[in-house]
Amino acid sequence: MNKNISKIVSLKVGKIEKLSFNEKVVKTAINKKVVKSSYLTKLGFEDDEQFDKRFHGGENKAVLFFSEISYKKIEKILDIDLNYLDSSPLGENILLDKVGEEDICIGDIFKIGEAIVQVTQPREPCNKLNLNTNEKKMLKTVHQNGFTGWYAKVIEEGIVNSDDSIELIKRSYENLNISSLNKAVLNAFENEKIIKEGIDCEVLGKPFKEVLIRLYK
Repeated sequence: MNKNISKIVSLKVGKIEKLSFNEKVVKTAINKKVVKSSYLTKLGFEDDEQFDKRFHGGENKAVLFFSEISYKKIEKILDIDLNYLDSSPLGENILLDKVGEEDICIGDIFKIGEAIVQVTQPREPCNKLNLNTNEKKMLKTVHQNGFTGWYAKVIEEGIVNSDDSIELIKRSYENLNISSLNKAVLNAFENEKIIKEGIDCEVLGKPFKEVLIRLYK
């Protein structure tokens, strides 16, 4: 199946820092910087950090991907300019062109530079998206439209460069695209089949699978 499906638009890593948002101070690494290259380990990029490791990081959430297509849609809905090429409004490590949540499936295996990764689950957005963008409707917009991005685990470590292409090596769960899973969370009744497939999927990340199990009961 090997084929190039996308190209990196920007590569981003961040360190934990205190950021102030409307008189509220939080510790986070959501505000990442653009870099030319970084070494991708089993736990994420060497130059990247996560503050709250209950919800971020770990082997199944080593890399956060986001779509340029989704950014453009968000900007149009909210009538704002997010400057996503030079910053990380939604905290992503890798921003891709040409593909969105409907094009990426759980279990997809990709080659990116020297590294090989496998998609594990949709990102579960939190209110730091509102804080980092100073937009009170950001979390709601992302959640309701399924513009979540997606996580991947690292199968083979290696250097990733900011101009690398994304090569799809294998697809095993073509029904379980990120968009369909996000829709299932929003409307379990109409998406019972997808929920059942997700629960039975060995690759789907535990945190997201637990959400589906609660919806299925």
